[in-house]
Order: sequence, then C-alpha cells, then structure tokens
Amino acid sequence: MLKRSDATAIAPNHSVFPGGLLDTEGDESVAWLEYLDHFGVPEEQLRRLVLVNDQRPALLAPQGTGCYDRFFKRSKIWAREITLRLTALRECFEEVGILLCRNREQLTELDGDDLPAHFQQNFDRETWQRRVHKKPSDFLELCRELQVIPDLWALHEWSAWATPAFFNKRHETVFFMAFLNTQPSLQVEPSEVKECLWRSPTELLKLFQYEELYFLPPQIYELSRLLSIRDYRKLQAFTVQRSKLGTTMFLPVCYHCTDNMVYVLPGDDFYIPEPHLATEFINFAGTVEEFKSRSKCLHRYENVDQSAIKVYLNFQTFNGHLAPQNLPIELHKL
Repeated sequence: MLKRSDATAIAPNHSVFPGGLLDTEGDESVAWLEYLDHFGVPEEQLRRLVLVNDQRPALLAPQGTGCYDRFFKRSKIWAREITLRLTALRECFEEVGILLCRNREQLTELDGDDLPAHFQQNFDRETWQRRVHKKPSDFLELCRELQVIPDLWALHEWSAWATPAFFNKRHETVFFMAFLNTQPSLQVEPSEVKECLWRSPTELLKLFQYEELYFLPPQIYELSRLLSIRDYRKLQAFTVQRSKLGTTMFLPVCYHCTDNMVYVLPGDDFYIPEPHLATEFINFAGTVEEFKSRSKCLHRYENVDQSAIKVYLNFQTFNGHLAPQNLPIELHKL
C-alpha cells in the first residue's frame, strides 16, 4: 500500500492501494487495440477478459453496440474490463514504478488461469515514470519502446466501490488483484506518494488501529476480507475462480443514529433501491444497537471510533466472495 501526499486530489494523507483515474484519451485509445493486434494478441485472449453477465455494475457494463468483432475492432468505445485494467496497470507504474507486462515469448503462456504477473525493471524507470505521469498516453509509447504489452491477464477482478452520494466529489472504483512470484523494487513518484508499505493485511489493520495509518472504508473492508485466507497459493486459486462470477457495486448509504453513524451495503435490510439518490444522511431515531436490532439481514459497517471500523455481514456473500473478518478492537491508548 502507499501513503498519498498532502497535495493529492484523491484521499490525501491516506494509505491506499496503487491506482487512479481513467484517462479516456490514453486508456481508451483505439491505438491500444491496433498495438495489441500488431503484437499478436489472439482475439480469444481479449474475450477472456470480458465477463458477459446481466448483473454487471454500470462501470463494468458493455460499452458500445454491435457484434463482437465491431465491439473490439472498429468501435471507439471498447470493453471496460480491458480499459480499466489498462488504467490500473498504468497507474501502478506511474505511482510506484511497477510495470506489469509481457513480452512476445511470455504471450504464449496465456492458456492457464492462475498465471503469475510478469514485470520489467531493467530500463530507465524514472524518466518514463515522469513522462507517463505528465502524459498518460505515453504508457503506450513505453510499451512500444520495450516491445511488451501490459499484463492484462494478471489482473483479476476483485470488487467495486462507489463514493456515498452525499459527497460532492464522487468516484466509482474497481479493485483488481495480481499475484507476483517475486517482489519488485519500487520507484516512488514523489509528487503523489509519501511512502510505500509491503505488509500483511493483519499488520496493516493493526497499524490503522494504532492510528499510524489512515484508511478509507473500502480499504478496511478489503483488507478484512483477506484475513479469511492466509495462504498465498490458496488465495491465488480462490481469486482466479471467483473473478469469473463478477462483482456487485458497493455504494454505502449512511444512517445517522443518535450515538453514531452506520453505513449499510447491498443486501442489508435497510439498503435502499436507489442508493445514488441518498444525497443526505438518513436519520434514525435510536441508537446504533437499536438500529441493528431491527434488521434481520446485516451488511454494514460502523465507525466505532477514529481508529476502528466494525463490519457486519450475516448472510451468504455476493459473487462467491470472502466475508470480512474483524480484528479484536484493542485498547492501546492511555
């Protein structure tokens, strides 16, 4: 994870996973399609990345119209499963200097599911990082220079979150997970990143409890999910298979109780049909415990205090996913 600088527009001074905003000019350029085709990427390998499912969140829903060939070859708008992977890979390089990519020889290894991510480091990362940071479309030029393609197949769809509707500035986010057999060195982008941390989910959540790190709720929820599987290979196998089941968008709806705030998520009895319209807190004339007692199905999180968030989920998870686990809340302050 990385700690964002004070000057960062999104989540300043918070610790987050590498990522950033979709750049339509760079990430959705038809030039990428032409380059992938010229590089020799088989069309069926691009199809593997596109999940056909009526329940897809709008962020991941099919873009454009027409038959499949037109969808990929001639339409200027193409599958978000691909463009958002390009965004994630570009931002990962832009922020921490990790270039997940494949050369032509590695392209022949795409037939398996549980593929480790490939990366390259033996080039002038600092210069290219500055170029891509200044002009995102130069990520394609970097790939041309190195004769590689972004390792789209190493990114497994994990989850999707949206900012609550009462915020003035909102984003929709997809989280992808990648697995590397060796740990790459980092090249931190100084204007956006203060520091980076390679830590286990348990360590990161404890640092949050000790108020040494600050997380937004999606980071806490996703780290809490990872407490369920502590073996690297088992997590990789689970992630690869689960990603085929799709993703449910989590857009929290906030209830204002007399003693605290509660954020409900899809499946909770108090979740509303149109969460994007909840532009104000919903008042509940009772305590958090009273609010909980009126619900049979719970999927929510509560701000216990500044350094503790408790997650509740008492039914089958969506999309075959992991249920979040709560760390014990420790008393660590005098």
